[in-house]
Amino acid sequence: RERNNGYATLWFQAVNLYTEGDARTPDFIRDVHPFGKLPAFEDGSLHIFESRAICRYLVAKYASPDSVMPPPTKLEEIARFEQVASVESSYFDTSIFKIAYEKMFKQFFGLGEADTAEMRKSENDLKEVLDYYDRVLASQRYLTGSTVLMQIILQKVSLVDLFHLPWLHFLPRLGIEDEILSRKNVAVWCERLEQRATWCKVVQEIAS
Repeated sequence: RERNNGYATLWFQAVNLYTEGDARTPDFIRDVHPFGKLPAFEDGSLHIFESRAICRYLVAKYASPDSVMPPPTKLEEIARFEQVASVESSYFDTSIFKIAYEKMFKQFFGLGEADTAEMRKSENDLKEVLDYYDRVLASQRYLTGSTVLMQIILQKVSLVDLFHLPWLHFLPRLGIEDEILSRKNVAVWCERLEQRATWCKVVQEIAS
């Protein structure tokens, strides 16, 4: 759970469900993920899949006054949140995934050479998204803007900002980190996100 003054620890058990050949078995598709993917999540009798859905559920369950999702009574904040969430999922994530697929995953899985035309198109799509982000971030610290807490207007991080972190961390491996660095407002936003204590802990655990 993210907090402005730190974070609370949620204990969980990680289970390796994705050994070779398991993901397409009838049991896996029935019980874990209907499309044979990960992640999947179990909390008591609840079984859900898809990373964004899992994150939203956890934030909602362990909500606090400084939650990274807007409260249900703040309709304008919800609208801004959902707008940025749609941009992240439909444009940012999609364009970077296509670049990563052509540059790395395609050859790794023996699916042939990179399609340079598709890669160029996806890079242009990513530039368009980052240009939009740069304009938005020229006047605010985070993509969803401000929120009102106890009659005080705050500029605070949202779950949608945090959704960007895995791909932002991966950009140097794709050789396109200059797309971030060349946009001043995006670069500052990215640095701000990557310096969060919770994310630093994740990076340390990945490296260990």
